[in-house]
Amino acid sequence: MCGIDFVLENDEEILKINSPRKRLTGPYAVVYKNVPQRWAIVAMDWNDEGEKKKHHTLGIRWFFGKNGNPNSRRYATWLVIPEPLHHAVLECLPMDSQIRDEIYRFLADEIGGNELKESLKSIINQY
Repeated sequence: MCGIDFVLENDEEILKINSPRKRLTGPYAVVYKNVPQRWAIVAMDWNDEGEKKKHHTLGIRWFFGKNGNPNSRRYATWLVIPEPLHHAVLECLPMDSQIRDEIYRFLADEIGGNELKESLKSIINQY
């Protein structure tokens, strides 16, 4: 399950959480995670009900208890962070400015999800 026993150190496992599948594409990259507090933020594409096109956004979930939060019928899901909060969330996280800039490019639809994933890997490998 995706609760307290979930291994947060493995980003690939976090990225396997892809529900609800009808509305979610990705997630593409773990933007930030706080292992001691057991939460993570990801970059993903989301389709609101009634929209024809998916849009780039951020999602968050907590990994506690049996199933974590949010979940739907025991399936791990992501809580979509509303667009007006993106800037506030990203600016308060302790992250490298190059990483933050790439996430902003993704959110502005300048790059796609897979390009973001590769770009973040490249930046992280510089360290």
